[in-house]
Amino acid sequence: MRAATPEYFDEVDAIRTKFPKMIVFAGLEWNIPPYLGREHVTVLLEPSRERQILPEFKARFEEKSAAVDVALQWLAAQTGGPENVALIYNHPSRLDLDPDENYRDYTKWQAQQDLFIGFEGGPGHQKSQPPGDYRGAIRTRDRWDPVVAEIGGTWDRLLDQGRSVWGALAVSDYHNDRDFAPCEFARTYLRIPQKDHRGILQALRAGSFWAGHGRVLDDLAFIAVHPALGLPATAGETVRLRRSSSMPTFRVALKRGPAGANLPLTVEIIGNGVSGKPESVARGVIGAGTSAFDWAPTALVAGEDGRSAYFRARVTARSSTGDIQVAYTNPIRILVRD
Repeated sequence: MRAATPEYFDEVDAIRTKFPKMIVFAGLEWNIPPYLGREHVTVLLEPSRERQILPEFKARFEEKSAAVDVALQWLAAQTGGPENVALIYNHPSRLDLDPDENYRDYTKWQAQQDLFIGFEGGPGHQKSQPPGDYRGAIRTRDRWDPVVAEIGGTWDRLLDQGRSVWGALAVSDYHNDRDFAPCEFARTYLRIPQKDHRGILQALRAGSFWAGHGRVLDDLAFIAVHPALGLPATAGETVRLRRSSSMPTFRVALKRGPAGANLPLTVEIIGNGVSGKPESVARGVIGAGTSAFDWAPTALVAGEDGRSAYFRARVTARSSTGDIQVAYTNPIRILVRD
């Protein structure tokens, strides 16, 4: 069914009526110009605006002559504020011509309007070979796009500059039996303020989510604990700490899923707050009877932005057959004050 047609919206409304407990977005996969279909962006809107905005947006801004900056300006003007929209850069490296293309695109697009939340780190088509269905010059890494999986890659470069960008997102991109059914293998877990469309958009924009493959984990929490914070900081949040104060403790806490019950899990914390450059700063193994990993830096330094440090977490499981499944969290940022 073609997206953004009356029949498409009618079918989505029928599904919403039939399954009232399921939160369904109509949405649109935008063939963003000038790539002629080579790059895709998910457009999610608050439902009351879908029928009004998406058909005209698709008609006007998938033309070869359309300009990205004009499209983003138009969308921002129509949606009534960034809280009503979330744009996601899909399978970012799938057909890239060079590794820096995603960085250039994202910085240019996000500079236009505050509409993009980040990258689809775990692309779809996970049944294909290689997993993620990348057949160009750049391949996935353990089923994740290198934008997210490469330490010091595009995501880390943007975070190092102080940008709020999220990449802990895994999808099925389900089309047919070439992939797992939706949520069967790839899952994104959101922590939402309320169970409705607005709550999901709010969580996506706040970075309040994590993602993994294969049901190795059913929950994953990345937090920073410090007496000055009162409450622990969670993934997606930014907090302020004095450089002279005691160091925060970072904790990776997890609940195993059915596929990870007896597997040792390797936990890695990635960030720029130790040396000022993105790197792996801590690593450990969580055994079958353990559910948490703690680490505290000896000092905090700022990254490229000169004012903050960030840390994000990665959990890796290796089965007895050698299959690797990975989960990622979004980062916690610490503004370092003198």
